[in-house]
Amino acid sequence: MRILYLITKSTTGGAQTHIYQMSKYFIGEKNKVAVMSQSGGALEQKVEELGVLFFLNQFFSNNLNFFKIFKAIKEIKRVVREFKPGLISCHSTAAGFLGRLAIKNKVPTIFTAHGWSFNPNVSWGKRILAFWSEKIVSPYSSKIICVSDFDKELAVKYKVYPREKLKVIHNGVKIQEKRESFFSSLEPGKIRIVFVGRLNKQKDPMLLVRVFNDLEAELKNKTDVSIIGDGPKKWELEKFIRKNNLEKKIKLLGDLPQKEVFKILRESHLFVLTSNWEGFPRSILEAMSFGLAVVASDVGGVRESVSEENGILIKKGDEESFKNALERLLKNPSLVEKMGREGWRKARDEFFLEKMFKETESLYESILENKN
Repeated sequence: MRILYLITKSTTGGAQTHIYQMSKYFIGEKNKVAVMSQSGGALEQKVEELGVLFFLNQFFSNNLNFFKIFKAIKEIKRVVREFKPGLISCHSTAAGFLGRLAIKNKVPTIFTAHGWSFNPNVSWGKRILAFWSEKIVSPYSSKIICVSDFDKELAVKYKVYPREKLKVIHNGVKIQEKRESFFSSLEPGKIRIVFVGRLNKQKDPMLLVRVFNDLEAELKNKTDVSIIGDGPKKWELEKFIRKNNLEKKIKLLGDLPQKEVFKILRESHLFVLTSNWEGFPRSILEAMSFGLAVVASDVGGVRESVSEENGILIKKGDEESFKNALERLLKNPSLVEKMGREGWRKARDEFFLEKMFKETESLYESILENKN
């Protein structure tokens, strides 16, 4: 197979991690792999280290700039002529739209939806634009991969795609070595909370710091919070933390390399994701793979990975239920440990990398067989 992956940005993110994993799996004597994206991100360097061709498309953009749209499409067509892929896999909104518009399924083309932008919790204007954009290019998609059952049902509900054109393949993660004691590395009774995500309206990290600040002093003294990520909410977080003298309890660590993120996950016990909307967040699966209990907003496909056995689901934006969840767990470290162990088992049994690879490879092969 000759596979071309398209993605808007090469910066760190769940979709970029997915493409790196797929590239690493497929690259070899029998397969040739190329990636097209904006330049300057970690993905560019990482795939080139694998021996994957990287094609720059500086005109990929999330803005409605018709000059850039025209130039981006022109670049896609040029690379298709040069690389001669047998199959094209599109990821992210802009690259997914422009790729299918440029190729028109003359080469079998798949789009992977890492969460639809017409999700009901997204702003009205973005939902309308995303809906019609997807309707325009829907005839040019051989198959749509959804990373959650939630996303599949959303596409069917809004009549963007018929059910038979949608295939659910959950994200997969590398399962980490099981820790014998989740609390051995820290002082007794000390629980470390970690948040990983973009500091924006979607992920709503302010909910975490507000609720943490509202906890009774005894619980705060037993807890540390690490927030990994960057974004427009950073200044608001910094201001709140200073105002409430939380500098010793809440650490804003910014964007970190994956190796450092994993080190912090390995030393933590409870993962928090307070999103207002989601597709199927990889960050939760990674936390589960390290044996962390999870508290997360019940949005998108989150409940496909988080259940009462391995975490607590809360209503999005609900400070009271979030506070109750934290209090319950912080007062009961043994429950945190139990949930962490169950989450690790669930990740091992249901969300392992090899399963994602084999299901994706099988889909690729069936599409190419049908073409022939």
